[in-house]
Amino acid sequence: MKKLFVIILLLILGGCSNGIKDKEANKNETIVKEEKKLKFVVAPQYEGKTSELIEFGKKLIEEHPEVGNQGEVTLYYSGSTYTFNEQEYAVFMILNKTDTDINHDAKFKISWSYAGQQIYQNELVEYKISESGELPTQSATIFLLPLTTEQKSIATKIVDERKMNLSISDIQMK
Repeated sequence: MKKLFVIILLLILGGCSNGIKDKEANKNETIVKEEKKLKFVVAPQYEGKTSELIEFGKKLIEEHPEVGNQGEVTLYYSGSTYTFNEQEYAVFMILNKTDTDINHDAKFKISWSYAGQQIYQNELVEYKISESGELPTQSATIFLLPLTTEQKSIATKIVDERKMNLSISDIQMK
């Protein structure tokens, strides 16, 4: 009878300790997920200020935290355009999900099309720290690219992301 009691006691203690490990594992997974949460950043001259674009960027991060892959810098079209000083812009997000801060200006080429219609073809663009701010690891910011009337007419038709091609190439850090 004592042996049976000892065996039952060991099973109960073993079961209780497994529960503690599972709770600790879940807690650790939650902490890792919280650390990976994207932060929306702006250039220093816009810190503490609010605007329609800044609020839109924050909203995109909250609603679509899954955009971009861990270990990569991603250029993501938000599906929106923005008019400033009579110039139309495509609103993109640049997401840095790498382990490296982006703290230098960069140049890269962008190609962007929808349903076979070219919007940009190897267009050289610049990411300037002075205009867009540094992009620490696990952060995102708004990135505007100017559109002609013809380019805007294509961009505003984008409803099926599967028909959109967007790529960046020839990245050069300054």
